Amino acid sequence: MNNKVFYQHPNLMRALGMHETVMEVMVNVLGGGESKEITFPKMVANCCRFLCYFCRISRQNQKAMFDHLSYLLENSSVGLASPAMRGSTPLDVAAASVMDNNELALALREPDLEKVVRYLAGCGLQSCQMLVSKGYPDIGWNPVEGERYLDFLRFAVFCNGESVEENANVVVRLLIRRPECFGPALRGEGGNGLLAAMEEAIKIAEDPSRDGPSPTTGSSKTPDTDEEEDDTIHMGNAIMTFYAALIDLLGRCAPEMHLIHAAKGEAIRIRSILRSLIPLGDLVGVISIAFQMPTIAKG
Repeated sequence: MNNKVFYQHPNLMRALGMHETVMEVMVNVLGGGESKEITFPKMVANCCRFLCYFCRISRQNQKAMFDHLSYLLENSSVGLASPAMRGSTPLDVAAASVMDNNELALALREPDLEKVVRYLAGCGLQSCQMLVSKGYPDIGWNPVEGERYLDFLRFAVFCNGESVEENANVVVRLLIRRPECFGPALRGEGGNGLLAAMEEAIKIAEDPSRDGPSPTTGSSKTPDTDEEEDDTIHMGNAIMTFYAALIDLLGRCAPEMHLIHAAKGEAIRIRSILRSLIPLGDLVGVISIAFQMPTIAKG
């Protein structure tokens, strides 16, 4: 069969149950004995790439994968700490199954969102063990994987340019119950606020000893990975990206202005909560941070 013709017929792919076969392969690989937190089999990456593509080409295909959402979320931590695997993890497949689909976004149950928020909260309490094992500094929390969970929640609360109000209200409520989701800077007592966090992240980015793995362990990477360079993580950038994703998510959870003007109690309450989390002064301060443009030596 002509592969080009085959891949252009999403209904045929679904009718033949290709997604079920690929899911079965992935389940078998993830069910192996090795720790899935440390290793990320290439077979899983290939399966996830196919399933993300499968979701993108048809809304019916999205629905077929949405039926597997619970399993995908249960294994959502697999591969998140590897930048080279972005777009090729179970969490990416879960996001693809609801992306830009209002019907499926509304079909998300609170336990599904609560599961994601629980994983996000875990990222706020301990470092990524895989990165620590590679010699990255132990900063006490995990902005790298946390940002990915924030990204999933964004697809749940914002669809086709509009807020999914039902999900947004649930997500705000769940996040408030677990303040560790907001990272060390915003989780209450001891937090220095968004502006201080961004300024500290910039300092980390400018200090190689804090921004990447220690030289003694950084050279011990396995030489057989083609994406070795792409897998490098800059901790300062990861922290800034986490807080940027958090602000983006909270902004998309903000109630529509017409609800506030109509004096809807729930909308006013959520706006007050969001304002208390991120003071306007901090937002202005972050936007006002001057960029340090790199100087490039002329040849």
